[in-house]
Amino acid sequence: VGLLALSRQRLVMFRATRFLRRALRSDAGSAASADGLKFRFNTPMSSIIGEDNVKMVLVPAVSGDFGILAGHVPTIAQLKPGVVSVYKTDTDITHYFVSGGFAVVREDATASVTAAEAVEVTELDPAAVQAGISKFTSEIAAAKDDEEKTNAEIGLEVHQAMEYALTFAK
Repeated sequence: VGLLALSRQRLVMFRATRFLRRALRSDAGSAASADGLKFRFNTPMSSIIGEDNVKMVLVPAVSGDFGILAGHVPTIAQLKPGVVSVYKTDTDITHYFVSGGFAVVREDATASVTAAEAVEVTELDPAAVQAGISKFTSEIAAAKDDEEKTNAEIGLEVHQAMEYALTFAK
């Protein structure tokens, strides 16, 4: 009975928090939504986008790719290797390859992506990507233990994600 009561209490707190957040939304949040999404994009070494108004951002989350627009529910998502697409307008789109990181979406129409590494997809070298795929495929086949195999599988996954990212290069 104690466990059931605890679960019910957590559910009530979760719902109450959600309703409270909705009630506390200010007019400033609504105004920010009308202007679009305020977006920041950083790596540990640089600021790719300091803070800019954008229409939409697509991110490759571990739980599944998703789009961020002004008014998106608050979210924190871990990113997998893949493409972050920043839509300043319907036609002004920049695609970045990220090796992983996090996306944070707030209620006030702001969002940020912090990536371990990020480059525009046009900077990827197709020959180097193919060489990496070949190398890591061979390493998987030749792995002597689970650790070697796991490291090679990670390398292959990242290079396959880069290969996909190259389809976005103009």
